[in-house]
Amino acid sequence: MPQRSSKPSIFPTKTLYLLLTLALGGWFAQPVVAQDALIVDRELLHEVMPAADSFSEKSGEPPVYRAYKTDADAAEPELIGYLFETPDLPPEEIGYSAPIDVLVGIDLNGTLTGIKILYYRESYKSIRGDFLATEQFPNQFETKNVADGFRVGRDVDGVSRATISSWAVARGIRNAARRVARVYLTDSEYVTNTNADARALRLLEAQSWEDMIDNGLVSKLDVTLGDMTTLELSFAFMGHDGLGELLVGVNDYSRADREASNRVMNGNMILVGVDGDASMPFRQERLAVMQGEEVFPIERRRFVYVGSADAGKIAKQVRFAGAMVLDDRIDISRAFTILYDTGEPIASFEELAQVDYQVPPLPLALVQGTELPAEFLAILDDEYDDEEDAGSFASLINNAPWAEVAALLLLFALVMTSFLRKSASLRWVTLAYTLVYLGFIDGTFLSVSHITNGIKLGPSLFLADLPLLLIVVFTLVTTLFWGRVFCSSLCPFGALQDFLTRFVPHKLQIRVPQALHDKALYIKYGILLLLIVMALTYSELSVFQYFEPFGTIFYQSQSILLWGILLAFLAASSVVSRFYCRYACPLGAALGVVSLLSPWRIARVQQCQVCSVCEHACPTGAIRGPEIDFKECVRCDVCESKLISKAGVCKHTVEEVLARHKTWQPVTVS
Repeated sequence: MPQRSSKPSIFPTKTLYLLLTLALGGWFAQPVVAQDALIVDRELLHEVMPAADSFSEKSGEPPVYRAYKTDADAAEPELIGYLFETPDLPPEEIGYSAPIDVLVGIDLNGTLTGIKILYYRESYKSIRGDFLATEQFPNQFETKNVADGFRVGRDVDGVSRATISSWAVARGIRNAARRVARVYLTDSEYVTNTNADARALRLLEAQSWEDMIDNGLVSKLDVTLGDMTTLELSFAFMGHDGLGELLVGVNDYSRADREASNRVMNGNMILVGVDGDASMPFRQERLAVMQGEEVFPIERRRFVYVGSADAGKIAKQVRFAGAMVLDDRIDISRAFTILYDTGEPIASFEELAQVDYQVPPLPLALVQGTELPAEFLAILDDEYDDEEDAGSFASLINNAPWAEVAALLLLFALVMTSFLRKSASLRWVTLAYTLVYLGFIDGTFLSVSHITNGIKLGPSLFLADLPLLLIVVFTLVTTLFWGRVFCSSLCPFGALQDFLTRFVPHKLQIRVPQALHDKALYIKYGILLLLIVMALTYSELSVFQYFEPFGTIFYQSQSILLWGILLAFLAASSVVSRFYCRYACPLGAALGVVSLLSPWRIARVQQCQVCSVCEHACPTGAIRGPEIDFKECVRCDVCESKLISKAGVCKHTVEEVLARHKTWQPVTVS
């Protein structure tokens, strides 16, 4: 029967170090390849806005170039638009590796006149050349309005095999253009549609009465009377017409506002809701407002009846509502205290029932007519995006490249069929399909950049590209259930390594010493951590291409350095099975961590304790006799097939093995 070999490895330690040096050493040998940044001069400005005759220096906040057109009948040149550079309007959207700087022209109607990519540090550039400028990508943005959608795959055709970069350019242009429009194009469609008052009121409209209590718009004061009954008062600022209508309804607010205007010249209204089981009725003249050391009693003329609280947000929250009109000397931007006198003897104001009130930032901005706080502007943009993306699932389906989707679904079916049936012949067919279609034809394969950019940009990155979304979902689901099925059958570079191992003569194959392998496999986890840290700190370096050589071969790189790195990996993988997967693949490291959650793992039997057949056959060195380092396992079916066919010691019963292996003490295998 086969026994675990005690023969020393024929693989010298220095050989592995040489292979690692060849494969890894060139990564930081040269600075990142990138285009020189274009200088923004008159010629470049004119290219982006051809209708202009002259341009101002960059100025303003946000900074813009003003574009003018000369009219022979006019004394002064006519302003026709603005140009801006996206780095001047942070935060920038991050592409595959780093931000992409763009010069954008916009006319007075909010329509883009053109764009020019000034500089980018994409990893793919050193592989594919100036791909953002040479594939007619920039021309699509001409005539788009800032109110339009800029979704890649629906509104903009992305650059083939560069979804992340396309997404970053489109969204970066959109966000920057909308900020410019808010400041300089106040009459544009986008600004009209996103009027701060209307949009802010819609944000408030989405809130319940309880939400308004939580965020401070509504404050409650429970006044306990002498007989222990309680008068429950609710206060809410409604110094803005829209806010008042939202709180109490159009009719009740209109009546209260008209009555208040007849009584006092100025002052902001505070809604007063009345409820509780108080034995004594609410008395408006017992209300007062204190700010600082000054107290402002609420005179009868400063209190109006609002209604029965049967409309607006206050409906069913109180029995009835009134409103007090604040003295115009009260500064609503500062906190003030609302007091209620129960009529019982007190020694000081501190003994009065009271509640502190601060008008929240959003209502305060509404009534003062100031720009909304930044956090609300961000919410408004997100809300506008949500409206644009309404039906995004339908658009994802309607705009899907169905031929690609069908090809992918067929590939998924092959992967799962070969995996579940443990069919070696079908797996080789699947690997050939993966290598040719995903590698050389389609190019929709996963990269560690999908992880880093997914963290930074969120799931919307994947919602514009159905084939990519399908691969992401398939990879996550299979990894969570079974482990690294993606690495086994859906990675084109993994497939290429498997074909190398199959066709290189077995006598040239060498085995890495176990102790060295156990240390070297953690290199890829270090690479993964490095890339994530660099991505999250918005590093200007573009280094993904040095760690993911599959882009070099499948995108046909123009870089001699990258081809050198690729050839070093292929040379190493031809003598050490899955060399790249074992020691350098950051995506494999990430999937390895996720696979630790997988419930359905490879079965082992007691005979594995004295057998080395699967251990020698494992392409990633994940097996140690009866133990499997599951994070390193790529679910290639080799060991499972051998167990099914009983190709090792498992062809004998435990009793037979005990009879031949008298020193063996079998232990239970889980």
